[in-house]
Amino acid sequence: MATSSWTPPAPPDPSTLCNPPPFDPFPLIHLRSGKVKPAFKPGMESGIYKTAHTEPVKIDKNGIVGDEHAYEPHRHPDKAIHHYCSAHYAEWASEIPESAHLFKGGAFGENLFNSEVSEKTLCIGDKIALGDEVVLELTEPRSPCYKLNHRFEVKNMAVRVQTLLRCGWLYRVLVPGTVQPGAMIRLLERPCPEWTVARVMYYLFIERENLAINQQIVLLPALGEEIRQKFQKRIEKGKGENELDRQFGGEVEKMDSWNPYRIVSKHRETKTVVALTLESVDPIAPKDTRAVDPGSHIRVKLGGKLVRAYSIVSGTNARFTLGVALDPESRGGSHYLHHDTQVGDVLTVSRITCSFPLIPTAEKHILIAGGIGITAFLAAINHVDATKQSSYDLHFAVADEVPFLDDLLLLQQRQRQREGNHIHIYRKSHSQRLSLPSILSRAQDTTTHIYVCGPTRLMDAVVSTAAQYSIPEDSVHLEAFTVATSGDPFTAVLKVSGGNEVEVGAHESLLDALRRVGMDVASSCEVGNCGTCRVEVCEGRVVHRGTGLEGLEGGGEGGGGGLLACVSRGVGRIVLDL
Repeated sequence: MATSSWTPPAPPDPSTLCNPPPFDPFPLIHLRSGKVKPAFKPGMESGIYKTAHTEPVKIDKNGIVGDEHAYEPHRHPDKAIHHYCSAHYAEWASEIPESAHLFKGGAFGENLFNSEVSEKTLCIGDKIALGDEVVLELTEPRSPCYKLNHRFEVKNMAVRVQTLLRCGWLYRVLVPGTVQPGAMIRLLERPCPEWTVARVMYYLFIERENLAINQQIVLLPALGEEIRQKFQKRIEKGKGENELDRQFGGEVEKMDSWNPYRIVSKHRETKTVVALTLESVDPIAPKDTRAVDPGSHIRVKLGGKLVRAYSIVSGTNARFTLGVALDPESRGGSHYLHHDTQVGDVLTVSRITCSFPLIPTAEKHILIAGGIGITAFLAAINHVDATKQSSYDLHFAVADEVPFLDDLLLLQQRQRQREGNHIHIYRKSHSQRLSLPSILSRAQDTTTHIYVCGPTRLMDAVVSTAAQYSIPEDSVHLEAFTVATSGDPFTAVLKVSGGNEVEVGAHESLLDALRRVGMDVASSCEVGNCGTCRVEVCEGRVVHRGTGLEGLEGGGEGGGGGLLACVSRGVGRIVLDL
């Protein structure tokens, strides 16, 4: 289901959201708390990532001692504890399968979750015992904000949450104390049985301008002050407030990491390469339409945790073309795009990222491509042709068939109109060989830069040949087919979690291994660029990958600093501050 094509269901009858029966006591699963840390986008912080406690937990009037909130109004006694119904997670996973791996207990940043109670079975003013000491009072529904869009990688998640009345609810602490593991949760008193959390949500988010009902809600004695003021302002102004900033944020805060794109064209370039043209489902105004920069790529969600990166051949942010080679050992990505998609399907696509740009000061660009590596260079060639500020030589090696041959022939026609640009195609089936010494021996000018995209064997050969001709290392630029996450297996020791050990396999990332054992590590780009998944290293040696930790030197002994869990790898045994 595409995020932008969601059609809300008919709202419930609010008269059915009253007078639920008292709930029976049930056991606490655990309490969760967390620190504020960078999340989602540069400059953004959140305390949504919370860790479960297995030991006794102290609660004061502000909530769990040590729990943090990035948004100042959330640091209020009326919002001390957040509770969520864990039964919703299966519903979310079914409705939004592309984010299914994110829907698990604790994902909404709640301090506790249970399946035994929900927004429809609890009421404003309920007094609830949490173990033998702590007493809570239910104050208000949670008002979901744009950070949930980032958290679940769905552009309208906050809107969905409030429309479906699955926001969770908040408590103030009437009696502080310590909560022991396995404590029971009991209903002590229910003064307002006609006002379930869901019924208040209905008038807060759906039938917002029923002023007569608003006047009843503001009189609820236990209601949180922020929500009370919101209803009071509606009464005074005679209309509801503007919710767009809360739901989507401003230009800086909006979730643009993932967007829906529809396949509008699909055809074969060769027996093993398919070209897919994708068009934005959400209209992009002409003034906001931008040509794709040379060396740009996107990532595509292909169900659950499967995410793959592909170079953009040509186009704009509104409509662009990809070239995808069918890997005979595909773990699902290329096989899915080749065999399981068709025109009209909607894919969830990341924002366009320029990861392999041309060097703007270069006067000459030598582009060396192997197989599907040509997709990294077609936009670059068109850019050089259009700007006429430099020249290029493309050297393209294939086994037999040439993907995007029509595009290359068109470019060759342009060469006749302008000297300095050359395209050379080498077919192994025709006994044509790419000679790196003959190419690189003429590339010693410091204004010439060399770019390589292809298999590791080709990139290694270019690096070694360039060294033979004393070509500066910073004049050689490499782009692999895929993001390198594999390597030797290693062990990660989780210091804060009591020394638990996580074995990281040769073909999985540390991020995947941590998620496998239930650790909730923030992430965004998952290709080593953004730094969101930074994890602090206490001890051990690390092989650093990615650009998200600028200035970080890798491979040192003794620990300290951080690593990017999505791409970096430990050596032998490392200790993490998790």
